[in-house]
Order: sequence, then C-alpha cells, then structure tokens
Amino acid sequence: MSPLELKIELLKAGISIRQLARKEGVSHTAMFYTIHGVNKGLRLREAVARAIGRSVEEIWPPRSKTI
Repeated sequence: MSPLELKIELLKAGISIRQLARKEGVSHTAMFYTIHGVNKGLRLREAVARAIGRSVEEIWPPRSKTI
C-alpha cells in the first residue's frame, strides 16, 4: 500500500498518525517514517496493521529476491 492509502485507511479507522504514535509511545516522526517505509521496525508496522485491520504482509509485501 502507498503511504497515502495507509493514511486514508487510518482516517477511516478513526485514528490519526499522531494518535497512533502517542498510543505506541513513539514520536510522530517515527510513525511517519514507518508509514513511508523508511522505518522497517516490526513493532510499529504491526501497530499500523492492527489499527486498520490488515496484516503487515498485506501492507508491506516482502520483496522477492531475483538473481
């Protein structure tokens, strides 16, 4: 999913990025980086996925390794 799609899904779920960041005890910037794929930490990715009712793999599919 793109960052914009994630933001829309969060808004549909009734939670802002700032609210989710506060709930998880991290900065707004850390959550922003997670949504934009810069921060690849599993804990925050799981928090985003839970908030919108999706799996981490559905939001950030593993990249296939090609030779």
